[in-house]
Amino acid sequence: MDVAARFAALIETLCGAVAARGAKGAFGAANGALVVLLWSRLRRAVRRFAILAAGAPPPRRRASRPRHRAARTPAVALPRRAAWLLAPVPEASAVAGRLRDLLETPEARALIASEPRAGRLLRPLCRALGLRLPACLRLPPRARPPARMAARPATAPAKARVAIPVPVMPRPAPAPRLSPRRPVRPGPLHTRAPPVPS
Repeated sequence: MDVAARFAALIETLCGAVAARGAKGAFGAANGALVVLLWSRLRRAVRRFAILAAGAPPPRRRASRPRHRAARTPAVALPRRAAWLLAPVPEASAVAGRLRDLLETPEARALIASEPRAGRLLRPLCRALGLRLPACLRLPPRARPPARMAARPATAPAKARVAIPVPVMPRPAPAPRLSPRRPVRPGPLHTRAPPVPS
């Protein structure tokens, strides 16, 4: 059995389990819409994987067209957390084991290496099933852009600094301590006789 047939068989098993669990309300409030969305995504993955395995031509670049209508927000979206499908669909754990065995085959590795679109198809499925990505599906680490340094404006060369002498002011002399004056005692008045002419 080739890679595409094995992939279609395990996805068929998963679709059956999703439909059976969805009929019992395993997906909560948005049960019906989420089951339809998940089932259609899985079936579309089978078709795309078969086309890629058969040797699909490279995708054509579409001419960008201006969008006049605002982008619509989907009413229901699939969860993005790891292993989110294992809780509502316990049968998904067995499907995850089969998918892991399939991805370890040389045929699957060769297909993923030659066709990057296969990797983009399989990574979300592995995440939903709680599978650790094998080496063939891991993306290279993104190169961090170099830190941008602010360009300093070109300035004229700095002028030589001239040392300006600072005058040193002398410290003021401390004020003399004045002793308290002694009171003058009254005494006899002395009169001086005028000089006698000669």
